[in-house]
Amino acid sequence: MLQVESVRKHFGETMAVDDASFAVEQGSIAALIGPNGAGKSTTFRIIAGLTRKDAGQVLWSGQNIQIALVKEQLGFLPEERGLYQDVAVEQLLKYWARLRAIRTRRIPDLLEQWLHRLDLHPKRNQKVRSLSKGNQQKLQLAACLMHCPSLLVLDEPFSGLDPINQDFISDMLIDCASEGAAVLISAHQLALVERITSNITLIQSGRTSTISGYEMRCTENVEPSMRTVTLRVKQGAAPSFSNLPPHRVTGHVKNRLTIEFPEIALSAFTTALVEISRHDAVLDIDFTRPNLHQAYVSAIESNRSGVKDGP
Repeated sequence: MLQVESVRKHFGETMAVDDASFAVEQGSIAALIGPNGAGKSTTFRIIAGLTRKDAGQVLWSGQNIQIALVKEQLGFLPEERGLYQDVAVEQLLKYWARLRAIRTRRIPDLLEQWLHRLDLHPKRNQKVRSLSKGNQQKLQLAACLMHCPSLLVLDEPFSGLDPINQDFISDMLIDCASEGAAVLISAHQLALVERITSNITLIQSGRTSTISGYEMRCTENVEPSMRTVTLRVKQGAAPSFSNLPPHRVTGHVKNRLTIEFPEIALSAFTTALVEISRHDAVLDIDFTRPNLHQAYVSAIESNRSGVKDGP
């Protein structure tokens, strides 16, 4: 397990990271999210051993990470891209494989596997500079993943990728976690973060706080949560619902009526939808629940270092 405990880092008079704390279990994906300049990249560089912290601890399995985790077991993707541009794709991957201490006899098969897996096989002899931004991102991700590291620290892994490749890389990270790796990412694609992570930490002005309830919903026990229903009703109608659980009408514009249920269990919500649908004035029903994007925007706009627990 990766543990970051009360880490601080100054750059001159600027406090880049201020008492940051969070943990990443092996076999899971965690996210550190926040606005530009919040301290994400500095924190990642501290974990990777590229930036010296001023205070606090970074532990791997309860020990100093610099002692407990050999460099060959770390996969680090920095925010800034550092690929050699005048080298062929295949030669660059071969170079990285050697740096990762992969046995020489394994390298040819491993290169074939990754070139095909990331759809870079047709470009194997092309210079890196000829690749699109998205393909360069996939190439750098291959260099981070090909040696099956125990810890993955990926700063903006979805940058430059189209939606199909974002989903593809997401599935790859899920596979890495299922094989026992601890995966830590930062990303602005919050829908992806919500879909694949089991632990989300917000960092703002260098300080961290946990966001609970918005991560991947993989538990069997689903807590009651706020849900919003938008009804399309007949023109001029103003339906009322006396048999619904506690709720409030938050909007009625033209033929749209919005009802909010502050805290409601799934079974009660389903019953409420059935009751609503029976009303003659209701033509259609749409419903939503709070998501990570809404929580994130609310937290940043209110200039707080945390948000309320999610659904």
